[in-house]
Amino acid sequence: MFIEQRQIDSNEERRITFTSNILITLIFVFLFFSFWNLQVLKKDHYSLLSTQNILKEVEIKAPRGIITDRNGKILAENRLSFNLFIIRENVTNLEESVKSASELTELSVDIIRERIRDFRNYPGFYKILLKRDLDFKKVIFIESRSDIYPEFTIDQEPARRYPYGSSASHVLGHMAELSPDKFEVMKKEGYALGDMAGVSGVEKNYESELRGVRGRRMVIRDNIGQIKKTLNVEEPEIGESLVLTIDIKLQEFIEELYGDYNGATGVVDLSTGGLVAMVSKPNFDPGFFSSSFTNKEWLALINDDKKPLHNKFIQGLYSPGSTFKIVMAIAGLNEEIITARTSTTCYGSRKIYNRVFHCWNRRGHGSVNLIEAIQHSCNIYFYQLGKKTDIDIISDYGVLLGLGKRTLIDLPNENKGLLPSRKWKLENLGEKWYPGETISVAIGGGMITSTPGQLLSMISFVALRGKRPQIHLIKEIRRGGDKLKEFTPVFEKVNIREEIFETVIEGLYKAVNEEGTGRGAMVEGLEICGKTGTQLILSLENPDYKKLVKLRKFTPHSWFVSFAPRNNPRYASVIFVENGGDAGRIAAPIAGKIYRRLFESE
Repeated sequence: MFIEQRQIDSNEERRITFTSNILITLIFVFLFFSFWNLQVLKKDHYSLLSTQNILKEVEIKAPRGIITDRNGKILAENRLSFNLFIIRENVTNLEESVKSASELTELSVDIIRERIRDFRNYPGFYKILLKRDLDFKKVIFIESRSDIYPEFTIDQEPARRYPYGSSASHVLGHMAELSPDKFEVMKKEGYALGDMAGVSGVEKNYESELRGVRGRRMVIRDNIGQIKKTLNVEEPEIGESLVLTIDIKLQEFIEELYGDYNGATGVVDLSTGGLVAMVSKPNFDPGFFSSSFTNKEWLALINDDKKPLHNKFIQGLYSPGSTFKIVMAIAGLNEEIITARTSTTCYGSRKIYNRVFHCWNRRGHGSVNLIEAIQHSCNIYFYQLGKKTDIDIISDYGVLLGLGKRTLIDLPNENKGLLPSRKWKLENLGEKWYPGETISVAIGGGMITSTPGQLLSMISFVALRGKRPQIHLIKEIRRGGDKLKEFTPVFEKVNIREEIFETVIEGLYKAVNEEGTGRGAMVEGLEICGKTGTQLILSLENPDYKKLVKLRKFTPHSWFVSFAPRNNPRYASVIFVENGGDAGRIAAPIAGKIYRRLFESE
């Protein structure tokens, strides 16, 4: 039995034919425009993509300029580092890639994920750095398996090496990988993801000179990304080299003098203002930042109570103690409040404004004039001078001598310090100034804070009798063997009569050479002039003072500012020993050893 075939009339046949023709036409139109889009409209785009599968431009990172000391000894140079990157657009299974990266780098899966997540808003072809200084065996393993690990790539780049380890670390500073936020700011200057840049010290301050100009090479790759041929190369240009004013051997010598103490020292060549040594203890190893480190290691460094990354020379804020008596003496003489012969009798204490103020020498110094008050650092004399001197005058002279303002040394992140005045207290604390507060300020206490760098500027000003050198660290900038720039010494002259300085210097000379508080700095045959400062952490009135002061953290800070020789001075220095105790016993002897070393080597 046969199924009856359905008969299609002519109208229906025409309708089917018409519909079929329309569908076929639409299909051909779609195909036509698709081919037109691929072969005509987007010809250049797809040609470029096709070419990029074969040709690739590879950046060559520029070596940074080297850094040397004043005698040509290399303080920072370059070495080769192999760095591992991941390219997200080549990832097929992110979890597997993360696991592989963890095994290859020995970093935790969480750290790998975090690094990838930090750059999630960037295009997939961006290279995300996973680890620096990859072991060479791992490099060979990954490079020989590029078909298995297409998402990983290894780049070679110059990395920093510091031959003297932690010595002069706060001068040199350190480098770090650009964070995503920093990269956004600096990418317009030619930086790429994973690039390093200076973040402290001269590495930061002279970043633009040191970084160099990156090169390029055009290469031919095969279908698995292996480079088969190099077509052309544009060589990178090494950065400019820095010659510092520092003497690295003197720097190491001073660092050793500190032993297990912390603090800061600066030694300046008074003929130029160049620092021949700049110490901040504790220091750190700048090479730590040129290789990969764990999050645990980083947290241990930044959470260290001793703050090794903190440059005490320009960032540490401390009361200057009795070194501030130099400011008081110059202010008193120049304002004609006192003369060199003005005397006071010190009985060990004196009642001022209904409060008893003590001298460090409880037995008293007897009758002392200004020169003797400087020599023996008599508090009572300067308390009396403070009572006669307006706080705004004291503040003005402090600024004149270099305190309460930045030295403008060629280092980043310098602190300003504080010299209080009526206006400052009213604007910042909403209170008026009381005369009793001036008494503490007169011996370097109260609200005053200064950096060791500022006190070095102050004593240099006194040594040169009213001419302050601009302290600095750069001697020359070079490109190859050519000198591009040489620092020209800059001096600021202040109009104070020279005899005023000579009066103060007489006291500073006697402090070291005639049984004064600074006699620990004395060097036979060398006329050193200096002033001690022992700044208490606890008040003498504290009932537990004698018990607590035996603990290191409550021991007074030690200062010694000085220069040598007395006439035609060559060098000035500041010594600060954190919780060092008696300045005459701790800080002054360090200065003496430094001057002996300086003048014996000449």
